[in-house]
Amino acid sequence: MSRFPSEGARSDRRVRAEAAAWLARLHGPRRTRDTEQGLRRWLAEHPAHAAAFERATDVWTETGGAPFQGGCAFVEPRCAERPRRFGWRLAMGLAASLVLALWARHLLGREMVSTGIGEQKTIELADGSWVTLDTNSRIVVRYARRTRVVILRYGEAYFQVVHNPRRPFVVLAGNRKVIDVGTSFVVRRGTLGNGTLTVTVIKGRVAVAPLDVADRVPKAPSPKVLLVTAGKRLRLRPHALPAIRTEPAAQATAWLHGELIFNDTSLAAAARQFNRYNRHRIVLGAPQLQTLRVGGVFRLSAARSFVRSVAEAHHLRLIDRHGTWVLEPRTRAEGVRSDDRP
Repeated sequence: MSRFPSEGARSDRRVRAEAAAWLARLHGPRRTRDTEQGLRRWLAEHPAHAAAFERATDVWTETGGAPFQGGCAFVEPRCAERPRRFGWRLAMGLAASLVLALWARHLLGREMVSTGIGEQKTIELADGSWVTLDTNSRIVVRYARRTRVVILRYGEAYFQVVHNPRRPFVVLAGNRKVIDVGTSFVVRRGTLGNGTLTVTVIKGRVAVAPLDVADRVPKAPSPKVLLVTAGKRLRLRPHALPAIRTEPAAQATAWLHGELIFNDTSLAAAARQFNRYNRHRIVLGAPQLQTLRVGGVFRLSAARSFVRSVAEAHHLRLIDRHGTWVLEPRTRAEGVRSDDRP
């Protein structure tokens, strides 16, 4: 066995170190417009760069923003005159120190709340605000004297915020922050590695912005900041334009009452919703089934009733196969057999 790391391992380690270095530059005391442009170029070079930067940002934000003192490897012009290899080794050392320091603070200072599959949980925060976590979700609460920060690691959460303009309430989700300007909203983030973010405002309004924007709504219009008002849902996906559409409050918060509401919803989307709450999964056995439209109000735990009603309405075969319900098309010659239905 070789005593040296593989080229892939060295490359991964270098990308992580570079991500930590860019994070230090971005939040250091000598940040400039050139810094921001350089970061954008680095992120565009390879998908691994964006993923590493998001992971580094997640760790940093979970610590409440550990201060960077601006080591010379990142900000001092004289460092540029040194050999490239020395600069790289120094960046590696500082990145390793950064990770160790952040991890120590991460373990000692955070307040984490999570739910399992099918579980929901409501907690009251120190300022009187409330958070309700949906199935398979996790948040980290980081309150400080001047800021109130909640990190949504994954899943979905409903926030009822006690508004205080002198102490902003901010939800961090991936590479975005949601700044409270109103009173209640829902934030949903996919599991780690899924860059989709959904923000639905129930009452008031919120601002959604990149992490480098200040924790307040700008007085003048800004192309970086998106304002979402009551009754609207913002959906952000990688490599796609932001999409805002009307979302009735009853539908957005149905899960708080143990329900799912479908209104001309694709069968694929409905199946994904039920699969979030149940270990017995729904599987579509043919691509053409994904675009079928469904509607109705169902209990979160009523996945079996849902698949049976879909099978009957669209003349599909329903098979219970080792912990999954499989929906498949029927052939014209095939009759309905009772043993197909679980």
